[in-house]
Amino acid sequence: MKVIYPVLFYEEKEGDYSVFVPDLEKALNTNASTCGGTLEEAMYMAEDLIAGLILDEMEEGNKIPKASKIEEVSFDELEKSLEIDNWDYVSKFKTYIVVDISVFAEKWGKQLVKKTVNIPKWVNTKAEELKINFSKTLEEALLEKIYKNK
Repeated sequence: MKVIYPVLFYEEKEGDYSVFVPDLEKALNTNASTCGGTLEEAMYMAEDLIAGLILDEMEEGNKIPKASKIEEVSFDELEKSLEIDNWDYVSKFKTYIVVDISVFAEKWGKQLVKKTVNIPKWVNTKAEELKINFSKTLEEALLEKIYKNK
């Protein structure tokens, strides 16, 4: 399944890009902005932001926010809502970003995956005595290891 949203890009003086997805910000009442050091990175980050927000909505059983036509998305409206005085950007443009949600869901979805692990018998016995949730403990340990190594 593909979704398409209009996205606003601002090229900053330092060369970075600020990125905003007004439709998702309004519909989900959340911060729907990101950034990138290059235009390519900013476009990737916009795609990732849209995919994450839409995937969360789908997994919660919520309706996907409707996308506006690109001409309905306003730089002035966004800039007013940001309340930034003298925003010093080089240029701005808007474009559509297309996201294949199926690809992101396959990689990042919350669907559970069954794994078989081997542990010493005494560890199993002790953990069962303490009523430890094996799945939750393994998930926590993996997340700690993943984010510790970043």
